[in-house]
Amino acid sequence: MNNLAKVTISCLVAGYCLVCQAKLSIPTAQQMPVLSPESRHATVCSRIYNYFTRAHYKIVDVDDAFVKNVTDRLMAYLDYNHTLYTQTQVDDIYAQTASIVNGIKKCQLDYPYSLYNENIKLRYKKYQFLIDNLNADLNLNEQDAIEIDRTKAPFASDEEALKQLWIRELKNEYEVQLLNGKTKEEAIKRLKNRYIAAMGRLSQISSEDVFSIFENAFATAIDPHTNYFGPVESENFNDDMNLSLEGIGAVLSQEDEYTVIQSILPGSPAEKSKKLKPKDRIIGVRQKGGHTDYIIGWRLSEVVKKIKGKKGTSVILEIERGEGASAKTFNVEIVRDKIRLQDKEAKSKVYTSYSGKKIGVITISSFYTDLHLNVKREIDKLNAEKVDGIIVDLRNNGGGLLPEAVYTTGLFIKSGPVVLVRDVNANEAPYEDSDESIAYTGPLVVLINRLSASSSEIMAAALQDYGRAIIVGDTSYGKGTVQQSRPLTRLYDFDEDYGSIHYTIAKFYRVNGQSTQLRGVTPDIELPTLIDVNELGERTEPNALQWDKISPSAYNRVLDNSPFISELDDNYHKRTDNDPVFNVIKNEQARYYKIKNSKTLSLNYAERKKLFDEDEKTTLANTNIRLKAMGKPPVKSVKELPADFEFEDPILKACVDIASDYAKMLDDKGLKVLSQNNTPILLQYQVKE
Repeated sequence: MNNLAKVTISCLVAGYCLVCQAKLSIPTAQQMPVLSPESRHATVCSRIYNYFTRAHYKIVDVDDAFVKNVTDRLMAYLDYNHTLYTQTQVDDIYAQTASIVNGIKKCQLDYPYSLYNENIKLRYKKYQFLIDNLNADLNLNEQDAIEIDRTKAPFASDEEALKQLWIRELKNEYEVQLLNGKTKEEAIKRLKNRYIAAMGRLSQISSEDVFSIFENAFATAIDPHTNYFGPVESENFNDDMNLSLEGIGAVLSQEDEYTVIQSILPGSPAEKSKKLKPKDRIIGVRQKGGHTDYIIGWRLSEVVKKIKGKKGTSVILEIERGEGASAKTFNVEIVRDKIRLQDKEAKSKVYTSYSGKKIGVITISSFYTDLHLNVKREIDKLNAEKVDGIIVDLRNNGGGLLPEAVYTTGLFIKSGPVVLVRDVNANEAPYEDSDESIAYTGPLVVLINRLSASSSEIMAAALQDYGRAIIVGDTSYGKGTVQQSRPLTRLYDFDEDYGSIHYTIAKFYRVNGQSTQLRGVTPDIELPTLIDVNELGERTEPNALQWDKISPSAYNRVLDNSPFISELDDNYHKRTDNDPVFNVIKNEQARYYKIKNSKTLSLNYAERKKLFDEDEKTTLANTNIRLKAMGKPPVKSVKELPADFEFEDPILKACVDIASDYAKMLDDKGLKVLSQNNTPILLQYQVKE
């Protein structure tokens, strides 16, 4: 996912309606702004350049190759789907190397601003064209098609080719409305209001918006986790770090003109709704009892303000989910609440495996302050219940505090290094668990997926390297870098607010010396996933730092699990290869990739309706297969399911059975942890006498 096109902001705190639309009217071209730099931008620009070129982990040389990367990032924001510029116009932009260099180094910002002013005109022209043709007789019977993903498609050869792209886009959006139950009149009205609202937002673009776009093109050309935050975005970022505010708890990003849910905070109202998922697009926002604001084309900071609100108030989000024939629209009402990471403390539950063994599962959603104390509490509960094994579930855990990853890992090992860190000066240092006590010495499995990142990867990698745990699931995210935030405002700036920067200062490494960067943690046993592994992960990020390795640390491996892996994997496949629910997961995955790999989508309405109906039928059939596995009656429509209905977790169930097999194998081979008076003294498996 493009990081320039998703300068991330967390949606957490109180807000209010900035634009109240009694009746939408089309803005005129004369109402579009002509923007220029603010006086403070020269100072901010200079400080950003100095920090990024002197303090970043990566050596930054603003040469021609680097400037091409900056221009790539800039174009990703200006025309993400390649539907605004012709190839000739793009070539002209890439030829402006000297102007881009002057903007970065000398803070001469005239060219970036002139480029964006022209972009506003192009967007206005496109919206005007869409509105003008919305009431035309759109021919939905001809054989035509739209590209599903144009982010890497060639730019249009001329203006006429651009207009053909716009017509296809208009037909597609019109058909999505019809397929989701809207009448022709309703579809036209909704789309017209959407385009007018987007035009209105063009008229409200500020100088700071343009400056932020240019500086973030510079920042993300260095690496995807380096960013500039203007004063408003900086405040939102700090709110995210404090995690003590009121809202819905969804982290939003911007992709082209869409606001996209990047992730959902654990314990938040967004998570509790059970209706929102990463990659969902928010296309409308309505306060309860009010009207819908169509937010396509809005600045991300303005969208955040619309969604934020006081605890106990409601907001209705209009969501668009899926691509191609499976695209759906629906509304989700969420009651805002106070968001704290601790609302989703580590918790445990005991499951019974297929063989009757008791397996404890500790779910860790993030690495927050004092997490290790909560995990120790849950381990004590599970030990009291005499479980046969423990699973640590790190799925969807995006990380958090590095020390907590070390402390929590230390609950399962005697002592030793957990992670190695190399800073900008190439200094290498281990972060060690120095506490020799062990909270749990029995069979251990760690469950991860593609959204397990950073601190999650540190913990999983350390337990895998020590031979302390079997790792199960999908290859993790692959984020092996460390960032810090720094305000750009200095003491002598008085009342000025210059925002802040967030940049990479170090990389971390496994105790075996290998980086998790790009590669992530590879599971010992791979389970299926519905996460698009080709779209999510560090390796998909432009300009991500490369994988490398350093000298390993000295550590004591407690067990070689490799002899168990093959048999555990075979047993897992015997149980699940013909399991109806696992077949549903595999079929859903295959269906998703079939749509994605088809490249184009028909705009013939009859063909589109057939695909849509087939998708609805398949979704219903799969739903009933999962209901049957739970011993519940079938439904005639997916809409019959309660809003808070949860299916059983087949991945967790499979992991419980794997942990059960692992516990039995250790027991059968006479392997245990030496102890004295039931107190662990040495984490080393030995054969029973």
